[in-house]
Amino acid sequence: MRKLALVILAVLIVLLAAGCPSPTTGKTTVDHGTGGSSTQHDELFVTTDNQTFSFSTKDTAYWGPDGYSLWTLRQDGGQSPFVSRRVNVVKSSGNDYAGYGVIFCQYDTGDSRGESMLVVMINTQRQYSVGEVTGSSYAPFTTPTWIQSPSLHNGYGVSNEIGVTGDGVGQFTLTLNGTKVMAFTDGRLPLETGGGDGYLAVISPHDSFPLIPVSVSYTEQ
Repeated sequence: MRKLALVILAVLIVLLAAGCPSPTTGKTTVDHGTGGSSTQHDELFVTTDNQTFSFSTKDTAYWGPDGYSLWTLRQDGGQSPFVSRRVNVVKSSGNDYAGYGVIFCQYDTGDSRGESMLVVMINTQRQYSVGEVTGSSYAPFTTPTWIQSPSLHNGYGVSNEIGVTGDGVGQFTLTLNGTKVMAFTDGRLPLETGGGDGYLAVISPHDSFPLIPVSVSYTEQ
């Protein structure tokens, strides 16, 4: 009888574990950190001087099981070829693992792919991700998608500087708070060497809309 009771107990533990997801499940997956649908929403990024942009929303229209990536372009027309950018980003509220950051070399592909842009994102957990958005598809240049970096500051209300420089022929260097962390290139043709500059914020399925907004500020240096 004692052996039978132990077997039953073991089965119950397995069933309970299967029905209760880990509190960390999904925290570093693509859907959680990068958003499912990528759309331009200039009205959500408010600026008075084209140097500091403030993003904030808790609209449930942008909240779904796959997440949303919302972005805007600066009004200066971007850089062709791309030379450099330094942007201080601060997240005040929202899911701690969801990404936010900068886009550059944005252009319309002129075919079924639609919008294409290069992206550098960070989150409040000292992680970064670099990749390309084509339409609503995010292709990371990093493995895994999110990389831990001691160069980043963690938490809310703290400033982190994202720096990107290019050589005009598709090679880029990423710095975080002044420290070089990686060099990268878009290996797919046509190479992205210039285009629009802007900002991006991800709404995670794990955000708490409409109770808590996602709020991020971006300041060009």
